[in-house]
This record gives sequence, structure tokens and C-alpha cells, in this order.
Amino acid sequence: MRKSTYLLPVFLLIAGLFGGCRKGVDYHPVLFFTGTELVPETKFTIDGPASIGVSVTSSIKVAKDITVNIEVNPDLVNTYNEEKGTTYEFLPAGSYELESQAVVIKNGLNVSDPAKFSVLSLASFEEGVTYCVPITITATDGDIPVLEASRTTYLIIKRTIITKAAVLSPNYFTVPSFQTTAALASVPKVTMECRVLVNQFTTANPFISSVMGIEENFLLRFGDVSIANNQMQLAGGLVNTKKFPVTSKAFFSVGQWYHVAVVYDGARMNLYINGVLDNYTDAESGGINLTDSYSGGFQIGFSAGGRKLNGYISEARVWTRALSATELQNNLCYVDPASNGLLAYWRFNGDATGNNVTDLTGHGHTAVAASAISWVAGVRCPN
Repeated sequence: MRKSTYLLPVFLLIAGLFGGCRKGVDYHPVLFFTGTELVPETKFTIDGPASIGVSVTSSIKVAKDITVNIEVNPDLVNTYNEEKGTTYEFLPAGSYELESQAVVIKNGLNVSDPAKFSVLSLASFEEGVTYCVPITITATDGDIPVLEASRTTYLIIKRTIITKAAVLSPNYFTVPSFQTTAALASVPKVTMECRVLVNQFTTANPFISSVMGIEENFLLRFGDVSIANNQMQLAGGLVNTKKFPVTSKAFFSVGQWYHVAVVYDGARMNLYINGVLDNYTDAESGGINLTDSYSGGFQIGFSAGGRKLNGYISEARVWTRALSATELQNNLCYVDPASNGLLAYWRFNGDATGNNVTDLTGHGHTAVAASAISWVAGVRCPN
């Protein structure tokens, strides 16, 4: 584990937001958690005990010391999950500490000294779980009111996962069971996602490095003759015999892990990079045929008899529903194999039986390697 880190303060992005009121505007000073004027969350990833400073800001310099009482409020986690569509959990008992129940904004200043929130131990953390710690302003002894939308700040905490990944090229994987599962002949909504690192993009015509999917149907890949070899593309996007491809605006770098996903929601083909929408194309309602046997059917790191990807892959999944951006961001490193709509899940984390990587959902969609599997160790997620 790394040594504890102490991050102080949490985002000072207030400059200019409340300053410079125009004459005639009815202006009311307010108190709020520093940083929550933009977003209510502060996200950080740890692999050992760590601390973060939590402070309160006034939209004006105060004319006297103001004490602001704060407390951890576990009951708000479920409410926040319902509002945001997340599945956060509160920290395990005994794993955290809020150093002080009050902060003070001193006379002549507009930001309090920080109160230190600490994660004391990761011993009870569960793999892949994202934790949420709501900290709420409960009272103040001044006459400046609290901005209700920013009364609570949410600390979002993830534990770094250190695992293995499967080496691609010359190796690759096929999923033969998709072809024999009749229910997959027309899937109304599909999400396909994985983490991938490229060592070298293909430099020979047609400049394609295949990631996962079915050639001419629904295939994530890098490059083509009409785009750069380090752009991502959904090739095919086949619905109702029509194709709806989409190409990334972003360009990718070698030696860097990315989470990539394509989401067909019944109306659009959406391409995401690290959980952020990069590009999309309008499509039609219909269904994706995952039973298509063209050119070998569903494959990982291979298509059209070649077009291999020189790199590594992990956390590959196929869903029969359209995931949201929030879900993609929260699932970068792990998901519960029993998650709703999860069709197939291959972690590629070194756990295999011979050349077979088990589908963790229990649906039996084994990924079969073309040759003995090699693994790269020490893969961190998030990066």
C-alpha cells in the first residue's frame, strides 16, 4: 500500500462565481461545501489509508468568525442512489473517521480551515464496490444561510484493484455459444464494453486492430482505411439490415489503459471512452443479432480471419440493456456478475481453465482462446 495522502482543500473553484455582482441584482450571501457549487461529488481512489480535507466556503468574506457544524450522514446514501441511479454503499463500520464536527470561517476570510476525513483501513472493503460518504452541514452560528443544493458533499471512494490481463496477438478468443443461443438473434438493446491497452496500432492496410464483437455486424475496433489507425470505431452497427457505424472523435495512445463501450439503446449507437460519451450516430429501433456466425461469429482480439490487436484486454462484458454513462463510470473495474441484464462477463484476470475463460454470469458463454493464454501482471484499475 502507498503511504496515506492528505488532499487539501477539496476543489477551490469558487473564483468569480459569486464575485462582481451587478448593480440592481438582488444578491444573497450563502454558505456551501467547497467545490459543490459545480458538482456534489468528490471522487478519489485509494490503495491504503488516506485522508481528504473538507471545507466550507462563504460567498462573501465574513465579518466575524462563523462556526459551521458538520456530520457524516449514512442515511443519505440510499436517497442519493435513487436520485442518481447509482449503487454506492456506505463505508464499513470502523473504517473511517471525521476528525472534527465543526469548521470555522475566520473573520475576514471566506473559506474555513479543512476538517480531515480519513479512511483508516481497507480491510473490510469489498472488491469492485464504490463507497459513498455524505457529509452534511447541520448548523451554523452565523446569519449567512446555507445553500440547500450544496448542504451535503458526497465523497466517492474506490479501492484500487491490482490484477492481471490477457495478452492478445497472436492469441485471441471466440465465444461459440452465442451462435447457438436463439434468444440472442435480435437483442433490442445492447451494451458491449471492456478495458483495453494497445502496444502498437496496425500499420498495414486495412489498419484495423479488432477489439470485440462480430465482423460486419457489431464490432468494436481501432482503425480502418478511412480513419486513423488509433481511432475507435463501431463497425457495422447492423439493425434491420441497415448499418449505423460510429467513429470516435478521440485518438488513442499506446501503452495506456482505456475503458471503451458501445451502447445501442434502440435509437442511437453511443460510443463511450472511460465512461464519457465521445460520439454517436442515430439508428433505428430493432435488434442486434449476436448469433451471427459471419467470419467466426463473436470474437475478442480478432476478426475477418486476422486483424489482431497487439495489446491486452480485461473486464470484457456484454449486456442486454443500455447502460447509462453513470453506470459505465462506476463499473470500470468490476461489476457484480448477477447484475441485471449482464449477458456475459469475462474478467481476463488470470483465472482460466486451460484455454477457457469462464463467463462469470453463469450463462455458460465461455471465451475460448486460440492458443495457450499469457497474462500480464500488475494491472491497476483505475489507472
